[in-house]
Amino acid sequence: MNKSLTKKLLLIFTMVGLLMGLTACGANPKNFTCRDLTITLTDDFIEKEMTGFDAYYNSERVLFSAVEETEEELQYAGYEIANLKGYCLEILNQNGVSVDALSQRGDYYYFTHTAVKNGAKYTYVHCMFEGHNSYWICEFVCKTKDYKDLEDQILKWADSITIK
Repeated sequence: MNKSLTKKLLLIFTMVGLLMGLTACGANPKNFTCRDLTITLTDDFIEKEMTGFDAYYNSERVLFSAVEETEEELQYAGYEIANLKGYCLEILNQNGVSVDALSQRGDYYYFTHTAVKNGAKYTYVHCMFEGHNSYWICEFVCKTKDYKDLEDQILKWADSITIK
């Protein structure tokens, strides 16, 4: 075998080895379930307890939380919500966000907004789903400076949400 071919093969095997090593170090998909909600995140996320949330998982760069609101709870609170879109409009109203910000993606709606908390600017992605006699509001939060890099991944995670 000539030296040029040997060098090329050695380079290829080295690159394949590096790629395999990098892949092995990456985060692996992991399902998290809370009552009727299941989401596929990664094993970088850790389940936490947080008052006021049914599900609360965080990683180094992204926080995910979810709250289920039953139709009975909403009616008791004085809301007359007939469908998922009506629920979304109420959430927009409560957050002072324009209706124009609402987008539909598959079987759910979502919108984003930014806010400053403790001197840092954060981007929130709110996703609303309909369950059995309930609605779910799921929220992803990250630092605004990281959002462009994370946007596609956050939407993939949102797409993975299923409600029984």
